Amino acid sequence: MQLDLFSPRAETVFVRHRWARRYILRVLDNGTLRVTLPKWGSKKEALAFVERSGAWITKQLLRQRGCPTEGQTELRARASKELPGQLRALAAAHDITVRSISIRNQRTRWGACSARGSITLNWRLILVPDFVREYVMIHELMHRRELNHSKRFWKHVAAACPRYRDARTWLLTEGQRLFGGQEAC
Repeated sequence: MQLDLFSPRAETVFVRHRWARRYILRVLDNGTLRVTLPKWGSKKEALAFVERSGAWITKQLLRQRGCPTEGQTELRARASKELPGQLRALAAAHDITVRSISIRNQRTRWGACSARGSITLNWRLILVPDFVREYVMIHELMHRRELNHSKRFWKHVAAACPRYRDARTWLLTEGQRLFGGQEAC
């Protein structure tokens, strides 16, 4: 029988936010569940969302109590070993210079590119499908050509990554589940 720390009786706070595009669930430090609702959302659907998220909530409560997440250390080490080489190969294929590469535990971003040519990748990229990982890397590399999200930038991305729209859709629909934790590293 699986340990279930989540109780439907846990204090749940509902907050409506006009800019929210989806339901967002957070487990606060005191164990309170905070549910953000988009302006079009209903409390009934928010409650159903909380009920469907019971396993995730339990995992967060365990993490808050200091219980390690299985495999995360190994995955982060694998990401640090594999992702820089993949990024360097893509950079060489597109004749782009990258100053430095770092792998981090970004809480909301998949990657970032600085004006000086440093690229940061989220370790969670090791968990996504290959075409999605390639898109994120190409997206950051194309910022070496256009440090913005202009039409020219997206033309560079489209030329280098024909499936970029599919990858963006995957990140929006599936990828957010990978940010469920509140890892503190």
